[in-house]
Amino acid sequence: MNNNSFTLLLVHRMLNFVSAVLLLTLVGVVSPQCITTNDTQSPPLHPDLGHILPFSLGLFKELYVPGSATGNFFFSPFSIWNALVLAYFGSAGRTREQLQRVLNLKNPADTLATYKAVDRLSDYVIDLANRIYVDVNLPLRDCVNHVLSEEVQLLNFSQVNEAANKINQFVSETTRSKITQVVTPLDLENAVMAVVNAAYFKGLWLTPFKTSLTSKDKFFTSPNQHTLVDMMNLNDYFKVGISSELGATVLELPYKGEAASMFVLLPDSAATDDNTTTPLDSMLTRLTPYTLRAALATLTNQEVVIKIPKFEMEKRIKKELKGALQRLGIRDIFSNSADMSIFDPSRQIILEETIHKAVIEVNEEGSEAAAATVGFFIKILPFRIICNRPFLFFIHDNHTHNILFMGVYRQP
Repeated sequence: MNNNSFTLLLVHRMLNFVSAVLLLTLVGVVSPQCITTNDTQSPPLHPDLGHILPFSLGLFKELYVPGSATGNFFFSPFSIWNALVLAYFGSAGRTREQLQRVLNLKNPADTLATYKAVDRLSDYVIDLANRIYVDVNLPLRDCVNHVLSEEVQLLNFSQVNEAANKINQFVSETTRSKITQVVTPLDLENAVMAVVNAAYFKGLWLTPFKTSLTSKDKFFTSPNQHTLVDMMNLNDYFKVGISSELGATVLELPYKGEAASMFVLLPDSAATDDNTTTPLDSMLTRLTPYTLRAALATLTNQEVVIKIPKFEMEKRIKKELKGALQRLGIRDIFSNSADMSIFDPSRQIILEETIHKAVIEVNEEGSEAAAATVGFFIKILPFRIICNRPFLFFIHDNHTHNILFMGVYRQP
């Protein structure tokens, strides 16, 4: 072998060695993926959650149906969205597609990054906390504990009293005791996992109402019926506008810091689509993401005389929430078709029930609100076929696809 051949061989071997070292190095630095194709994607500095609006309004209209709903209503679509996003991280296949479509999510990687960004920035406006309580006997994938290390906690769901106390304690602490109980031990029977969101908001008005001006005044529940309420009064400059599309006057009441506001949509007294609907129902029927965005875009700063009741409200939603989500298109996760294989590779868990509770108090100083959402999963139960009533039967040739015998068993 001459010197040139020896040199080429040596260079070739060195290149192979360097390539092997480089490959091993790259393998060492690439983080294993678990929930998405890029679990380490950097969170955006200024997350925009405007894409949630269609889900929020759609769910509201399913829970408070214009034309048939009565009485007061209050809930937090953001709390419900957060709990469902936790379930989304554990889903795959058609289950993930349904959640992604209804929740208006772009893709798992972007959703995880946005979720982390919102969790980091939420303290500016709202205290938000999420948990994934996993039964000690459910083999959750190890990488999930790494990606969602703050959310995942082990819990012995066979001890239903202790499990309910643990969840309620978490909710109570996050909501400053505004919500002390959201689940009961009976709710958690057969549960093996629970996704939980708790949210708390307290805002002081940028321009507070004077308590000395609050007085009893009429509130008309219908054109011919009224009741007396504690009516707050204020005269100052606020952003206000009229939406002809909604048939309503729109008012913005900002909180201190102006990072959050309460918007009031007051239907015109004569704004009805027909003689059978109320102005409120007519406005709710017209309410869409488009008409709402258009209404908010027309607000201008004007002097306004405001009269608004001070009030408190509390609402617990259980079975209605599951039905509403199914009508919106989130179906598989509640059935044996559920694919939660990102969390549970055995694909043996389904979302059994969802519970939501929300409270609010509005007074002269500002507003205080809290909400909690719990979705608990159970293991898929085997089909139960108990032939204790008349049934049809037949003997089928599976090669020729032919019914050989057929009958009805009606009585012993």
